[in-house]
Amino acid sequence: MATLAGQRAQFTWALNQYNKTDDVDEQARLAKRMAKYIAAAPNNRFTAEQVTQGQSYPAAEVANYLNSGIGDVEDAEISEQKALQLLESTVDTSDVIRDGQGGGTLYVYGYRCAQDRVKIGITEGDTVQRIAAQISTSTPDRPVLMVEIKTDTCRALERAMHGILETRGRKVMGGGDEWFKATRDEVMEIYKFVCGTE
Repeated sequence: MATLAGQRAQFTWALNQYNKTDDVDEQARLAKRMAKYIAAAPNNRFTAEQVTQGQSYPAAEVANYLNSGIGDVEDAEISEQKALQLLESTVDTSDVIRDGQGGGTLYVYGYRCAQDRVKIGITEGDTVQRIAAQISTSTPDRPVLMVEIKTDTCRALERAMHGILETRGRKVMGGGDEWFKATRDEVMEIYKFVCGTE
């Protein structure tokens, strides 16, 4: 029986590979694979939303396969375990600061080649899988997870972080809504201030 973590990892692995390639045939094969995991979700007692974790994926292309039938995915299967291992190796988690408790996660990651830039986002699912899904052909380096804060108030904490950094003039323009010029120490300082902890 498939596990939810494994199905999420397989879907996210396919999405990550889709985002990394510009080859149209390869993208079609990977969209078909994503459709396969979405279609299999109910048989494994999961919802499609649980498998996709609300990630942005090529929904129209995937829907074409869901509507017209998936058939066989041309290549060998990637096991749940292998998908989990591959995704783990995609993101450097060797020096992450973890704090808090709760059902959601505020995460901060960046790249060694641009050490003054961080992305601050939230997820209800696995942080590494969420970051891996954001990697594309234009990614300059291996992402480094810096901070992972568990909380039941993800959106409020994220808004507070974004608001304070934007007020300080740290928002990176043109890089997406969640990129800021900040350090891990500054993010932790803001977190402690907002939550009233030492």
